[in-house]
Amino acid sequence: MKVVTVDEMRAIEQASVRLGVPLDRLQQNAAKAVAEEIERRFGEVEGPLLFLIGPGNNGRDALIAADLLRQKGRPVRAYLAPKVGSEDVLKRLKEGGARIHGYSSTGDLEVLRQWIRDAVVVVDGLLGIGIRGTVREPMAGIIKVAAEETKLRQVPVVAVDLPSGIDADTGQIAGCALPASYTVSLGCVKAGLLQFPAADYVGHLVPVGIGLPPESYATVRTELLDAEVAAGLVPHRPLNAHKGTFGRVLVVGGSRNFVGAPYLAAAAAARAGCGLVTLAVPEWQRGILATLLPEATYLPLLDSDEVVAAEADAQAVSELLPDCTALAVGPGLGQGPGQLRLVMGVLEAARPLEGIGVVVDADGLNALADVAASSAVGELPWWERIGPGHVLTPHPGEMSRLMRVPIAEVNQDRWGIASRAAALWRQVVVLKGAFTVVAEPEGSRWISPFAMPALASAGTGDVLTGMIAGLMAQGASSVGAACSGVFLHAAAASEVLECQGTDRLLAGDLLPAIPVAIAGLPPSRSGHRP
Repeated sequence: MKVVTVDEMRAIEQASVRLGVPLDRLQQNAAKAVAEEIERRFGEVEGPLLFLIGPGNNGRDALIAADLLRQKGRPVRAYLAPKVGSEDVLKRLKEGGARIHGYSSTGDLEVLRQWIRDAVVVVDGLLGIGIRGTVREPMAGIIKVAAEETKLRQVPVVAVDLPSGIDADTGQIAGCALPASYTVSLGCVKAGLLQFPAADYVGHLVPVGIGLPPESYATVRTELLDAEVAAGLVPHRPLNAHKGTFGRVLVVGGSRNFVGAPYLAAAAAARAGCGLVTLAVPEWQRGILATLLPEATYLPLLDSDEVVAAEADAQAVSELLPDCTALAVGPGLGQGPGQLRLVMGVLEAARPLEGIGVVVDADGLNALADVAASSAVGELPWWERIGPGHVLTPHPGEMSRLMRVPIAEVNQDRWGIASRAAALWRQVVVLKGAFTVVAEPEGSRWISPFAMPALASAGTGDVLTGMIAGLMAQGASSVGAACSGVFLHAAAASEVLECQGTDRLLAGDLLPAIPVAIAGLPPSRSGHRP
């Protein structure tokens, strides 16, 4: 499912017509998808279905959906904003016994209030992707009354394509908006739905196809990161495998202030399916971590900020690298001259090795930012020194330091800055946070559909790092491991929250849910279940 701007969506529709799929067929498909979603979620609920109808295409989609549900015997009501056309559909509804009321003055808002009180579902087809600027009266009054009454009466709202009052490009609110319980996104997901503040109005996002020809959106480079995408990227596990088949992950991290971080990364890599995981951690830490993860092997480090000791550690790690298929650098490593030398020494040693995937996170990223800040004129930038094709997983603060821009600028343009960083560094960039962005150097990017406060917890980033490394070890590409890891990380959190009945978790809670999330993926396009 592509993620598009308004201009891109209109270009896709025009291309669809040129390719032989007329707009009226797309509209019928859209209406059918909306009706089916309503039936799927509310088919057993008895009572009137109230459709709020605006003058644009969303209004016609909603009217056709209402008529389809009327034909199935559902009691339907349609409340019309001014300037609604679609006389053909309205005629069918009237002849079929549907109740219809058109707004003509503010007194008609009382009818709307009463109809919402009677309704079991409200379907929002008032405004679509064409809105620009502040919503004007009388539409603003209709939206405000609908928002007040549905909240007060706890009536679920199904939005057609997007909640009314949302800017489809920016996610800004145009003065007022109608919060949805479910948003049935038609054909392509509109970019504004995956940005704030609009995301607070979307409810559960339900992307549905409407029969757009694939050629019509072939040039769109932004995609929704869903279960189908993830399933196609998780490596297949043959029945005749042995542990060597699934690779070896080496985790370089750990310090006195962050004892648990490398454990979380290593355990996540193992849970994601790698055959063997090795922890390169300070010698004193081995005794602690061995009780937590007895399946791991260890490469003891000297644990010193001294550059000489760090160089010795980098050499020890470098000697083991040829036996590994994935490397994760940074979880809990700490910051200082020694750690900087260790990070750069390990990454530079990995550069000439073929077949090893690299993930850099946390203090590994801080080391790269420190290298950039201290580089002399004429020195190679860090991305030239470590080579291309790694996965970097910054949160906004780390991205701010790496790109040397304010955090506010990162948060204002998450998609753009992730893409610019990926192109500049020639790396796969995972910009973490609500609606995590995965960007690759050639310009494609994927947007996670998850915004989960439960993942705003210490250590969850270490788990993600380990998952990505574990998938790389099994043969996933950098971008494939990043995309599938990001999706499965959030899916595992969803599994935990559902089982625990809470919206809070610890990073360690994710670990046993990782294989459950993988098992829950649909069959991949190749027909194999990952």
